[in-house]
Amino acid sequence: MGAFAKRYAMPLTFLGLFAVVWLVQVLVLPPGARHALIAWASTNLSNLAVNPVGTMVASAFVAEGAQGVLLVAAAVGLFPLARRFGNLRAVVLVAASHVLGTLVSQGIALVRLEAGLLSDSIRTIPDVGPSYVLCAALVAAFLYGRGRVRRLLALAGLCALAPVLLDGLLALQIAAVGHLTAMLAGALIGGLLLLLERRRGGVPAAPEIAPPEPAAET
Repeated sequence: MGAFAKRYAMPLTFLGLFAVVWLVQVLVLPPGARHALIAWASTNLSNLAVNPVGTMVASAFVAEGAQGVLLVAAAVGLFPLARRFGNLRAVVLVAASHVLGTLVSQGIALVRLEAGLLSDSIRTIPDVGPSYVLCAALVAAFLYGRGRVRRLLALAGLCALAPVLLDGLLALQIAAVGHLTAMLAGALIGGLLLLLERRRGGVPAAPEIAPPEPAAET
């Protein structure tokens, strides 16, 4: 059990924190406090302007609903990801994808707001959940994971969720743009990690220099 926990520390920690926050939302907080938590953790333009780092971290562990589905989908992606790349590189992949998904989607919203295409209410729109994380994890697990069954499970999860995750993409809705960006980031970063891994493995070891033979006695 200790070896399993060490090998999969990243997915176990992420899923554990998300599950704890879910239980707190459901069992502890009254409805008003739940809405306040979502508003505080949302990666919208208003929150990103004052607390970008804290907001991005908190938003990955708070969801408006469907926490059970998100938990299962994240597990299907994160465990194969940690198995393939290790805990640290798995964190890098999903964290970078989460950040890129947030920045690109909210950046497009800001441009459209400044152009007069959106109302000012877009600044405070609720935007929470681990969906950017699971998008990146599922794509990377399918493309680069080890084992046919794990890869097929990741693909099945991605296909099942894609109609919801990408709904509104043509209208440049924030969530859909963020999901697509996270998927692309997961594929790209996973490919870069795989390339670095192969380059390290392909570098031949430096040949050992044999000590000079002693000169023959005359």
